[in-house]
Amino acid sequence: MWADYFKLAYKTFLTQKKRTFLTLLGIFIGIAAVVSLISLGQGLKAGIDKQFDLLGADKVFVMPGTGGGFNFAQTVKLNDDDLNTIRSTSGVEEASGMAYKLASVEFGGERKYTFVIGIDDYESSFEEVLESFGVQMEDGRGVDGLKEANIGYRYGISDFFGSEVETGDKLLIEGKKFKAVGAVTQVGNPQDDSNIYIQLDAANDLFGTDDELDQIFVTVKDSEEPADIAEKIKRRLRKLHDVEEGDEDFSVQTTEDFAETFGIVLTIVQIILIGISAISLLVGGVNIANTMYTAVMERTREIGVMKAIGARNSDVFLIFLIESGILGVAGGIIGIVIGIGLSKLVSFAAIATGYTFIETFFPWYLTIGALLFSFIVGALAGTLPAIQASKLKPVDALRYE
Repeated sequence: MWADYFKLAYKTFLTQKKRTFLTLLGIFIGIAAVVSLISLGQGLKAGIDKQFDLLGADKVFVMPGTGGGFNFAQTVKLNDDDLNTIRSTSGVEEASGMAYKLASVEFGGERKYTFVIGIDDYESSFEEVLESFGVQMEDGRGVDGLKEANIGYRYGISDFFGSEVETGDKLLIEGKKFKAVGAVTQVGNPQDDSNIYIQLDAANDLFGTDDELDQIFVTVKDSEEPADIAEKIKRRLRKLHDVEEGDEDFSVQTTEDFAETFGIVLTIVQIILIGISAISLLVGGVNIANTMYTAVMERTREIGVMKAIGARNSDVFLIFLIESGILGVAGGIIGIVIGIGLSKLVSFAAIATGYTFIETFFPWYLTIGALLFSFIVGALAGTLPAIQASKLKPVDALRYE
């Protein structure tokens, strides 16, 4: 019996190919958008989580003002007093100061601008400090002099300058000569992979600054909780800066804080985009309802014949409900395939431009959920037309012109 319902629906679709395609269009556009956005959002979150995992959960970041990374307009700066206060805080394993600036870099007759980062290798080697940032040496060695530099991944693959920068080559940074003594591994985005790392004293000389830090990077002892140490650092810095809680001119955050903030932002963006995509699904549902209402009108005499030879109201209802449900599922399947293709295309394009941390993620529940959702949209859209069809009286239906 059920097989007959599906055969009848299949024959109907074959006779109305153009209308069937146009009806499917609204559904698969919406499903494709939802699937691609969710898979990219989940993949992006997984990639960012991986970046934070490289940093490690034992890290605390201290920044001037309200924090937020590279901020050129920030007038408040940290200094050596802040760094020494943090180093003397119980539970702190190591603290390194950083200063960074957008600077001109010349090589092979080309001049470009990128971030030059000065790092204080207080009690550790330069390589060890870089590793604590989640960056490892790929070639050469860490900086050990004021005229030496470690270069990002893009320099070694001719992606920043037109020619490849190798270990031992000379670079001009703000007009001053530096020797590239080592290259670091790929981070996964073009900006970080074009950074240049030098000693903090060299950076202060290069930038014309003294005793100014843009960030302090803290490693917590294994036996301590990063959140507890962050609170200790806040209390000590409040006392040093003579400010009350809530009026701080500095920001202290753990790796977990950063990951949570990124997660919230990504979730909000996903919800907004999926909400916009859902409008396409709504339009698709309305289109299915319109198609089924039209089908009821066109097949009124057919319905009358079916009822005259013994078809019950429930049979007629199921015929039209199954047709609308199939339209929803078919649109969902096409949408899932297109959505996967779109997200893969975006991921490949991102990787080609240097954003290797952007991945795609297709959990089983995304596929099942998309199919189920598309079926529900189709079935709901076809319910009222199906009810209308089932309630037609045989005599009236047979007389319908």
